[in-house]
Amino acid sequence: MPHDEVLDLLKWHIERYDRLRVSTASRASVVLSAGAILSAGNALLLTQLLSDTTDWMTAWWLLAFTVVALLDAALVVASLVKAANVLVTPRRSRAMLPGGADLPRSLVFNGTDTVAHVKNFDDFRTAVESQSRPEVRRAAEVELWVGIQQHRHRYGRLRESVRLLRLAAIVFVAVLAVVMLVNAAHGF
Repeated sequence: MPHDEVLDLLKWHIERYDRLRVSTASRASVVLSAGAILSAGNALLLTQLLSDTTDWMTAWWLLAFTVVALLDAALVVASLVKAANVLVTPRRSRAMLPGGADLPRSLVFNGTDTVAHVKNFDDFRTAVESQSRPEVRRAAEVELWVGIQQHRHRYGRLRESVRLLRLAAIVFVAVLAVVMLVNAAHGF
């Protein structure tokens, strides 16, 4: 395949993985919003439990409901932390990737590499003009590989976040249902 076609194909894949990363970040923001709503529900439920210590609400029931509500809050927080790690990774991509530190620079294609190794515009211009076609292709290959790895890492964190949030939602609904049933039973 001619060099220009390979470079065009690499560019297409880089753009594709950039769109996938943006989509993953958008999904993570939905998880963060849902987690905020679930956190508010947990807070209301916990406040209601702790403020309503009627005769039926023995210390054992109160403790059990409080522990489960706090467990649910912990699940929500864990989900939120995972979702936040989808938006911004805690470390640079190369530090997270196997062999990432040994990757060649990806000037122009990777902003972090460019800023770290090029100090001013004149140096940037010189770096761009002095790159050979094989160097440009290699830089694109590095950026694509990093982009693929970064997307898979973030998508894995998103899946973990969604699983935790689903579990938190199930626990919340179960606690809410039990509290309502017990309240109804003792109201008669």
